[in-house]
Amino acid sequence: MKPAALAAFAALLTIAVIHPVAAEDAKRLGKFGDWESYAYTDGGTKVCYTAASAAKVQGGEKGRNSALLIVTHRPGAKAVNEVSVTGGAVFKKDSDVELQVGATKHSLFTKGDHAWAKDASADKAIVGAMLKGREMSVRATPAKGTALSGTISLHGFSDALGAIDKACAVKR
Repeated sequence: MKPAALAAFAALLTIAVIHPVAAEDAKRLGKFGDWESYAYTDGGTKVCYTAASAAKVQGGEKGRNSALLIVTHRPGAKAVNEVSVTGGAVFKKDSDVELQVGATKHSLFTKGDHAWAKDASADKAIVGAMLKGREMSVRATPAKGTALSGTISLHGFSDALGAIDKACAVKR
């Protein structure tokens, strides 16, 4: 499966686990470089997200070593630029996921098989760095297996973010 197709599948799988009805109704907004963008309605409010998977992943649990980065807008909840990572397997309890764009590092807290930025200002800083960068590295510790590291291309991210901004009426 191509990385972009894998990203789309993983993003829809993530949405299907969290909101089973919404995943069926997710509308693909487009493919932008290495990113794909989607929108759906949940409880009468629009949710928009863009996602990309790591092209090169090392370590992790055998057969479960992926990294998917997702940026989500939930305007109904007054939340934009929510950054999350899923690694395809459960993260080690009380561990952090490290994202790095250029020399700037960001730490995400983990719970189960997902990681999130600590607050809205961290989300904003991460997305700002992503808009200026070319690629992002991800490092995490899974509950099983070896340390996980991967690289996510930021090619197309600004256009993908623009698509979800437009779909969810987010002003920059």
